[in-house]
Amino acid sequence: MTIKLQKYVFLLLVIGVFLFPCSSAAEQVMMKNGDIISGQVKKILDGELFIKPEYADEFSVDMSAVESIRSDMLYEVEMMDGSEVVAKFSGGTDGRQVLTVDNEELSISMTDLLEASEPDPWYDRVSHIDVNMVWNGGNTDSRNNLFFFDTNLKTGNHRQLFELTVRRDETKGISTKEQDLFSYNYNWIFNEPWYLGVTAGFERDPVRELDYRHGLGVLIGRDIFNDRHKHFTISAGAGYTREEIGGEKDSGPSALWHLRYEHDLKGGDIEFFHNQTLIIQSYGNHNTILKTNSGFRYDLLKDIYANVSLRYDYETDPAPGAENNDSTLVFGLGAEF
Repeated sequence: MTIKLQKYVFLLLVIGVFLFPCSSAAEQVMMKNGDIISGQVKKILDGELFIKPEYADEFSVDMSAVESIRSDMLYEVEMMDGSEVVAKFSGGTDGRQVLTVDNEELSISMTDLLEASEPDPWYDRVSHIDVNMVWNGGNTDSRNNLFFFDTNLKTGNHRQLFELTVRRDETKGISTKEQDLFSYNYNWIFNEPWYLGVTAGFERDPVRELDYRHGLGVLIGRDIFNDRHKHFTISAGAGYTREEIGGEKDSGPSALWHLRYEHDLKGGDIEFFHNQTLIIQSYGNHNTILKTNSGFRYDLLKDIYANVSLRYDYETDPAPGAENNDSTLVFGLGAEF
């Protein structure tokens, strides 16, 4: 190796020695006991800070033990008083955290820091598949199968939600439920948190003489809160419904109401959800149709989770011979992708 080449190699090594500590120092959590944890700060939620080092899986530390945070990434930061900013964490001392907001520094008390998360990406998609089966033999011969699929797609100010439910119940070889339910919702966020929406749905269950029910409607809605850890939205509007029950066809205008609530708990290991749809028909017997689905998803392994949910359907004027309400407690497994 020539002397000139040796000089270049030495120069590169010197640069590397100085660069690597700088890159690791860009993401640091300083603890009150003097420890320094290097890694990507993922979020602050429920009094815990979640960090992902390069050498280990993501873990959490209590915010009460954190002295300050330093990161070059932008975060959506929420204070205890409800105010929100998009800022970088720029370190701090003596129980104070410095936030850099639009190149200006803002010093706050660590106790005033409620939540922080990375800003929502322009494109995001989350899908779920749930499979729930209960088979009984012997004295109780029954089969209960429920398949559920949903996809929540976001592109900028546009959101789309697809949901599909297929349920088959059988007792002693006789079908007691053959429900197929599909719904689609589109939201355009024209003035956050307000949005305009379009909704469409289809349902059939020949066992209770519902040959079909489909409808189309327009909505106006508002996000009560919407971040990476919780989403609560309500909407109302009007639509048109066509249906055939017990061989009789009818159609007309309807009032619509939608509610959707999702909340991550325990750092995202547990998710609570509650979905509600209400249709009030202003024709025929003025049937009111309520559908709810409430439950929990609990992470088992990566994207595999256990789920428990309570599904409740209610109609004021069902088909002759059918009950007004139908409730089902469901246990099963699912996957998120």
